[in-house]
Amino acid sequence: MYSLILSDEIIDRIDMLAKLQNQSRSSLINQILASYVSVTTPEQRMSNLCSLMLESMERFSSEFRLSAGERSRDFTAVAALKYKYNPTIRYNVALYTDDAEHIGELRATLRTQNARLLQEYAGFIMLWRQTEAQFSSSVCELKGGVYRRLIDRPHEAVSADSLSRSIADYITLFNSCVNLYLSGEKTIAQTADAIMRRYSDYRKGGFCI
Repeated sequence: MYSLILSDEIIDRIDMLAKLQNQSRSSLINQILASYVSVTTPEQRMSNLCSLMLESMERFSSEFRLSAGERSRDFTAVAALKYKYNPTIRYNVALYTDDAEHIGELRATLRTQNARLLQEYAGFIMLWRQTEAQFSSSVCELKGGVYRRLIDRPHEAVSADSLSRSIADYITLFNSCVNLYLSGEKTIAQTADAIMRRYSDYRKGGFCI
């Protein structure tokens, strides 16, 4: 923590800009000084990573409606499910800046009040967690139609491009698998086998979250 003596006029301008950019006064001052002395802040790294994720998701623009968050460290992808009444599922990635163990989290929210569909979604999440547990120990949970998964910080050096592509690929994998499950075209055993094959292929594609 440091103390700075600044003029009232500067503070007024800083506070105005901070409010417009949805930042705190300290965060904005830190960003301005970092730019002046050519230092990349954790916020800037996460902002750059978020931009790369959006670019990676552009490959699937026919499936998702994409939008950047106000904080520049999160984005949303919305997809229509292949299910009666055309419900949507909303994927939100929010990146942290000060958590040593995780770099952020993914939320997959089923936007429906249909009790049967919520029950089927819970069944899919149970199968998904069983599949994922064979490859990853990442923390995840389902509450009220919202699947939340923490994104672990890589133990090895990974480029921002590889990390962003892996997150984008994970979202598209999840989306394809939930559609497969809800379609009811296969038995549970066949669906579980198909999801396992898709997840295995994802793990073979390089770095995975």
